[in-house]
Amino acid sequence: MNAMFPCVLSVSFLLVACSKESPHGGAPTGSHVHADGTVHQDEPAKAPHVHTDRQDLGEIVVGGHAIHVFQVAAMVPGKEGDFDLDFAAGATLPTAVRGWIGAESGQGSMKVRFGKETATRMHGHPEVPSPLPDGSALWIEVEGPSGVSVGSVAFRR
Repeated sequence: MNAMFPCVLSVSFLLVACSKESPHGGAPTGSHVHADGTVHQDEPAKAPHVHTDRQDLGEIVVGGHAIHVFQVAAMVPGKEGDFDLDFAAGATLPTAVRGWIGAESGQGSMKVRFGKETATRMHGHPEVPSPLPDGSALWIEVEGPSGVSVGSVAFRR
């Protein structure tokens, strides 16, 4: 049994040396420790969407914000649209941005909130009405200190 002791001891040291413990001690990398001692895995950082088929729809100004609008996927009635809203570098993003596809009144459409994707980009998936009314556009509503402003841009079918 004494002959196995060095082997077991070596394996133990190897396992300890290969652990994923943080260089600062404590919880393994990619996790955090609560005050009660429980260890939780951290959420992985979300990577921005990678869009390979972005179509430039132009720039509009809504509520004092210059917004460059990109359509990311083809429009299919009854499915979600896919849009990027790019703001100038260094610009402060609006408090809230919502959008819908259809008529200006929003009748027959569902408003969705665009989420912050990067420091200068917001992304959203407004539903495409079925049937799609004639003269439909992507409507963008910006909420800011001066109230709510609305603008629109034509999209590609």
